[in-house]
Amino acid sequence: MAENVLDIERLAKYAAEIRELKNLNNDLEKLNKELQQRLTDLHGEYMELRYHMTNMASHEEVLSLRRKILELQNELRLKCHILR
Repeated sequence: MAENVLDIERLAKYAAEIRELKNLNNDLEKLNKELQQRLTDLHGEYMELRYHMTNMASHEEVLSLRRKILELQNELRLKCHILR
């Protein structure tokens, strides 16, 4: 019968520890998201700086040129198809 008795103080202590750990976990998750965003921002700034330092086209410029190439390829295919 003594084995079935709950130690309320111990249970309250564990519940408080669990609450503290959950709060700490939430704080760490929030900090992780903030650090992840800062890392993403810094990486973007680094890539822009790298492009400017090496006179490389930016990512947006590359995408724009790629779109233009695809448009011209499609136009050429249509003209070749019409000439056949």
